[in-house]
Amino acid sequence: MEGFPAMGKIFIFRGFAFADMNAEDVMNKNVIYATLPNTREKVLELFKKHGISAVPVIKNGEVVGIATRKDILRKVEEDQLALLMTPNPVTVQVNDSLKEVVEILSKTPFRRLPVLDGKKLAGIITLRDIIKHIAEMDIDVPVKDYLTNSTICVWAETPLNIVGEIMRLSNAELCPVLDVSASVVGLIDEKIMLTETLIDEFIEQTHYASSSDSEDAWTWDSIRDLTVKYFEVSVVKLPKEPVKNFMKPAVFVYPQTKISKCAREMVKNDIDHIPVLDAENRLIGMIHDKEIIKVLLD
Repeated sequence: MEGFPAMGKIFIFRGFAFADMNAEDVMNKNVIYATLPNTREKVLELFKKHGISAVPVIKNGEVVGIATRKDILRKVEEDQLALLMTPNPVTVQVNDSLKEVVEILSKTPFRRLPVLDGKKLAGIITLRDIIKHIAEMDIDVPVKDYLTNSTICVWAETPLNIVGEIMRLSNAELCPVLDVSASVVGLIDEKIMLTETLIDEFIEQTHYASSSDSEDAWTWDSIRDLTVKYFEVSVVKLPKEPVKNFMKPAVFVYPQTKISKCAREMVKNDIDHIPVLDAENRLIGMIHDKEIIKVLLD
């Protein structure tokens, strides 16, 4: 592909051409944020109350950091937000083009970008925001153009703790679950075992462990410890029951499925990756959100 002319169409967001849009047109203006000074407990309260996984951090009216679940997990003994947060986060301005936003999200590990008006926080844009907009469009490009052929699968009877190890070693965030016929019967991802009750267990158990020599500490985000490569904490326990008892129902698309339809399935099922099956319903790969947004750049 060589840009929009080669594709013969211009992508439209709610009546506006993508090429003419900027960050302000897509950002969420109702931003949940934390201020300095503050504590881990306050940030976790925001996460639980609003169902979010990160907050920009404000001091004297300016964005000075961003705090995520990963930041909290990396520094399990720290309580002060100023020391927990990632300082000087990558940001964009309200007038920056949406193309610039998509380029940053597709080429970096970031899943969200604070949007500033000068130095003042004006909004936030997440990967899911972009996927939602793609879902509202009519992009007929087939998903096969953005297919990742390699993927890690698990058997439905595999114990959950073993699945966690498989995901940790492969850096996988979602695994299709197969039955004895090698058919996709479900999905297991890091969100499934992330329950709010584990947040409290994490805090309580960490505080307990810090006053002893115990190495048997729980983490509130245990499955993420096992699956995401940049987590540093790994002393966790997961149930030994079969993964089939925890998996989501099977969701998938086919190579010729249109990008917009694929995006709708991802939003509907609250997943960031989706399996792709061939004409004989055999698994052939995955579509990742960071790949699918590249359709707006190609």
